Parts: sequence; C-alpha cells; structure tokens
Amino acid sequence: MNDDVPQDLRSRRRLDTRQEIHRAALELFEERGVRETTVQQIAERSGVSSRTFFRHFATKEQAGLPGQLRLLRAIETLEVTGTDPDTVLRDVEAVLEGVMGREHDPEREEHRRVARLLSGDSELRALAAAQERGLATRLRERLTGQLDGPDPTTVLLVVEVAVAVWSTCWERWGELAAQGREEDPVELYRRCRSELRRIVG
Repeated sequence: MNDDVPQDLRSRRRLDTRQEIHRAALELFEERGVRETTVQQIAERSGVSSRTFFRHFATKEQAGLPGQLRLLRAIETLEVTGTDPDTVLRDVEAVLEGVMGREHDPEREEHRRVARLLSGDSELRALAAAQERGLATRLRERLTGQLDGPDPTTVLLVVEVAVAVWSTCWERWGELAAQGREEDPVELYRRCRSELRRIVG
C-alpha cells in the first residue's frame, strides 16, 4: 500500500477533490490557455463550486501547478551518507533523480504535460520558481540539521547547484515536449548534471 495515500476517508476525499481540480485546470489550460481559463470554468469542469476550489487553491495557476509534492516528500526522507560536499551533493542528486518520472510511473505523462505548459507560460514559470525557492529552503534546513556544524556557504552552494540542475531539467523537458519530442526525464536530468560538471570542471 502506498504510504503517501491518506488512510482516513475524509483525507482521501479531500485529496481526490484536489486531484480532480488539478486535472481540470490542466485540461483547460491545454485547451484554452492559462490566461483565457477562469476559476469558474475549472470548478465546473471538476464538478465543484468556486468556494470549494478556493479551499484547495488560492489561484488558477496553483491549480495547474499544485506544488512539487513528490520532491518535498523526498527531501523529508533525505539522509546524507557523508559530510564532504561532494558526497552531500551526490546524495541530494540521487534523491532528485529518484523523483523524476520513470518509464512506468503513472504520473509521468501528467508531469510532462505540466512541463510543457511551463515552457510556454511565464506566470506558471514564476509560480514554479517560487515553489522551488520554498523547496530549496527546506532542503537547506534538512542538510543543516544532518551535518555537524556545516559551513553555511557550502550548504547553500550544494542546495543552489542541486535546485539549478533540477529546474534546468524541467525547463528543457518542457521545451522538448512543446516541440513534440519524447524524452526520458531521468536521462535528461543526468545529462544536465553531467553538463554542469563539465562546465565548472
């Protein structure tokens, strides 16, 4: 059984409603565009009231991009295996790679659709960037809590490098999807990571 699925009925219904709203927003954004889609249209498509919509999301953009929950869950379970910066970075990268959609991941196509939308909409990209800042903050806290008296600059650099590669991978995946090109996100993530190492030496 999936540990991420809430077991009580009320929590499951809330999660189902949230997912229905998200799916409706994604469909409408693809059909009409983000700017032309209204909250009312999303609510109607998902079979809820506008009031219920706003219980789950503050804006229509948030409904289309509900947050990188898988990455946040992965950050919460991150355990570093060493204290030197290279080991810490590799541990973080392993977690990030594990979050990228694998071939038989049921959410992979949905992630690809979101990435494609992000590539063409600046407002969604701004929201994604804000979410990434929150994830970076949590990752920094997590690393600081596990390392014994870490140098704050080193921790910050590890976090910023890891998040930059993650963000670059998602942006490139979306661009390729918008061009109609299929790409394995894990392989793309690995290429982005390797290219950064080649650039910085």
